[in-house]
Amino acid sequence: MDIKVEVKDEAVVNLLNRLKSRARDLTPAMRVIGEIVRSSVLKNFMAGGRPDRWTPTKVLSTYLSYTMRKTGSGSRRKAYTLRGGLTKGFERYAAGKKTLIDTGRLKNSITARAYSGRAVVGTNVIYAAIHQFGGMAGRGRKVRIPARPFLMVQDEDWPAIRQSLERHLFGGSER
Repeated sequence: MDIKVEVKDEAVVNLLNRLKSRARDLTPAMRVIGEIVRSSVLKNFMAGGRPDRWTPTKVLSTYLSYTMRKTGSGSRRKAYTLRGGLTKGFERYAAGKKTLIDTGRLKNSITARAYSGRAVVGTNVIYAAIHQFGGMAGRGRKVRIPARPFLMVQDEDWPAIRQSLERHLFGGSER
């Protein structure tokens, strides 16, 4: 059984035609949505994980990432003084250390792309997957990396995403 509906109200017909036209290409809305999600991912990095905090980086990893870098003169940085205390440089480094942010390469690689029917947020950094999902890494796969999901849409993002779609479909331009 088919039901046929004929709309004779000109304003309703115009609205439906405008919706149909705008729904063909959602790229402008997807561009905004991609940036909403990208911004949320960057907030995940700055908060050290949302809604749950990530497992912190182990002290040994912090020590190694500091001492493996070279100074201006070409020698490796020192974490300990001759008396066995921590150097001021290492104390500053460790105090400002955030999980998943060492050089900032992963955080700064997050991109958003918009297409007609979707927004894609991601990274091309090869080690991103091991941090997102966790797993065994290193030589012989002996180091366990905990999952630290950074590519996440937060509950607080959905109203803005919904509003972006509504704005595109029912009015105001996203361009």
